[in-house]
Amino acid sequence: MIVLDTNVVSYIFNGDDRAPFYLEQAHGRRAVISFQTLEELWHGAYFRGWGDKRKQELANHLRGYTVIWPGDGLVSVCAQLRAERRAAGRALQVSDAWVAATAIMLDCPLASHDRDFSGIPGLQIVQAP
Repeated sequence: MIVLDTNVVSYIFNGDDRAPFYLEQAHGRRAVISFQTLEELWHGAYFRGWGDKRKQELANHLRGYTVIWPGDGLVSVCAQLRAERRAAGRALQVSDAWVAATAIMLDCPLASHDRDFSGIPGLQIVQAP
């Protein structure tokens, strides 16, 4: 399994130059996304005023991922992660905390192009050079 951050899913969806690296990393693994990533992608679509065709393309693309929804376990991991990061003087945005906690809870890598995840104990990050 591998958790894909919002930016990685966006790169893949839009055919960005960084997409091949992340697709290679996900090859042979079950790609999952946090519910937070799902929300962020849809927020971007609505905020940018995408038409029905483009939104349908996004919906079709998102069917290729398993969404991890919050439950007691994920809530606990996320709350603990936020508390630990804050105590270490490295506060984490709630949205990023949900994504990182998903990978930590599932004990699998997180593919992200976001440097905010660096230095989180127990989090393996896959990042394009």
